[in-house]
Amino acid sequence: MIKTKLAKAVSMTVAGVALSAGASTASAHVMYNTFTTTAASATDGWNYTYDGPDVDTVATGPESGGYQGTQVPWLGTAGGALPFGYTGRAHLNWAAAIHGPGTLEVSAADALADYGVAAEIDTGAGAWKDNGLDANGVPTATGPTGWKHQIDMGLIKSDISTVLRLNLTSLGTINGNFGVTVFKGMDTTNSVAYSHHGSWNNTGKPENTSNPFYNTGVGSGMEYLTHDATVDAVNYLEFFAEAGQVYTIALGGNGVGRWNANVSGYELSIAAVPVPGAVWLFGSAMAGMIGFGGRRKAAAAA
Repeated sequence: MIKTKLAKAVSMTVAGVALSAGASTASAHVMYNTFTTTAASATDGWNYTYDGPDVDTVATGPESGGYQGTQVPWLGTAGGALPFGYTGRAHLNWAAAIHGPGTLEVSAADALADYGVAAEIDTGAGAWKDNGLDANGVPTATGPTGWKHQIDMGLIKSDISTVLRLNLTSLGTINGNFGVTVFKGMDTTNSVAYSHHGSWNNTGKPENTSNPFYNTGVGSGMEYLTHDATVDAVNYLEFFAEAGQVYTIALGGNGVGRWNANVSGYELSIAAVPVPGAVWLFGSAMAGMIGFGGRRKAAAAA
């Protein structure tokens, strides 16, 4: 698959720094959260920083509960605002706006090339689902599970109704096997603080759970759509994206270690494949048949 570099045209200011920005007239553009962490295993993607009751003089994301303190400026949005009017409290790493057919890339290198800032785009070997072993290599009672600590979260919104195809490439020590879950909608929870501690994607909250990041009874605004446990540079996940609808993407290493092991960068390729108008006329039922959760070899794609 040949990835095309998209032209960036709009100039804007984020956190007082003039950048050549990502609101583009091209087929798509990616926006990035500028929150970074000092420890590789720490959770990134917080949207607010807040120095909580411990008064350590260091504003942190976890203490914000996802909503307190100063909003972290984003790259590629007007005035550094949160993308797509995001109001949720869950952490968020990137967002992609698709304006037409084409392919775009999500990565630290892409952020550096487009905005002059290398965003923290990485995940752990077992963030989507670990190998079911504890720190001593002993099988856990609950079996394999995903962890919010190192899962990366993104948003995708397309201006056209299209099939979206996702491929992932490891840029570090992860063996290249990723898990990806797609939700329709985005987090809108504002009734409770968000905690990055805890598990998801397990027997208690299986792959098809629409509320994987909060306790039972707390609405998240996300509806489970599809998932795939074997996404890499060749094998892709694809789903049908309705025009104007925001989708949440949760991704991380699958089955190759613990959540804090082998944290490394990744490159996400998002390809928008136009849907013929005649097909779209059949409605959402037909759309579901052609796009929800398909896994194919990229080399075999028509």
